[in-house]
Amino acid sequence: MSVIFSPRPRIVASTIAACCLAATAQAADPGNTSDAHSRAASADVARSSAARDSGSRRTLDAKREQRLREELRVLLLDMVQSGALDASSPDQVDLSIEEPPQRVGSLGVLVDSAGADQARDGLHVLATTPGGSAERMGLRAGDVITAVNGVTLAGLGSSDDGSARAAALLREQVAALDAEAELAFDVRRDGRGLNVRGPLVSTWLPALRLSLGSSVALAANAPATTPAGGCGRVSIVDVAPRQQGLHAVSLNQIDGGLAGVTNQTSFRLPVGEHVLEVGERIEPRYLPFNDRQRNRSEPRYKRLVVQVTADTTSFVAAQLNEDKRSEWSGGGYWDPVVWREAAEPCR
Repeated sequence: MSVIFSPRPRIVASTIAACCLAATAQAADPGNTSDAHSRAASADVARSSAARDSGSRRTLDAKREQRLREELRVLLLDMVQSGALDASSPDQVDLSIEEPPQRVGSLGVLVDSAGADQARDGLHVLATTPGGSAERMGLRAGDVITAVNGVTLAGLGSSDDGSARAAALLREQVAALDAEAELAFDVRRDGRGLNVRGPLVSTWLPALRLSLGSSVALAANAPATTPAGGCGRVSIVDVAPRQQGLHAVSLNQIDGGLAGVTNQTSFRLPVGEHVLEVGERIEPRYLPFNDRQRNRSEPRYKRLVVQVTADTTSFVAAQLNEDKRSEWSGGGYWDPVVWREAAEPCR
């Protein structure tokens, strides 16, 4: 029996970062037709390039969405056939899963954890993932890991399930690391001892919101027709200026219902007051505490009341409160805000 410390979820939500193009122009002589033609040609090229970029992003979005749908179908089929959903008909399924953004550390090492005897002198490395953290640090097949960050992995006996306790301890040490932290391994290789060390490669997984069952209620942005009183939009597209302490958010609920589909950034709503449930997506480099503290902060989502007006888009962001940046436990370090409104037709 062996354990691999290289998480590979079957469903991975992807996000596409928006690119901004900036151009500068010098004032031209109004009477110079050559300059005018040159500016017009440049504008045509810019519009053509923007159109191609937009088309490419839409194609990429569509491919990723299709892949996600296919992976979901395979997973659901497996769950239904194995009885994991514990329901005799689709109408009886009612399941909702929510997860905040998470940092997943990938060590990328396969060790022998079959039992206490196999790990009597430490964890025996069977293989490493090409390009993974373990390989980059210098670990290789045949090594015996005797300690990690000064914690011994030799002679620890068995866990309750019969597997080597050392493997569980290695997992715990990896999971407890802060972002960009280093791992140090004491290793025995070909009869001699050595030390290998290096940073753990980690990946941020986006927030997850998944609901199954016919009872799922769609949010207020679902209607295809324009409400009689008109409509506006709420946007969480990440264009908020960091120099003003404004950061990205996720939108969990609108008026008590699910906000929308994965990667949706614009939400069409009837004119009037709406209650949003918002989560922050502030980059870790702006925060003075680690990810474990952040993930334990409550409340995870905050309430924001928005007055939607006709043909207007309200942009929502997370305001980082400089005077409360260290208040992670009560979530005092941030608040949801409407930071900009823009006139845009709502059809």
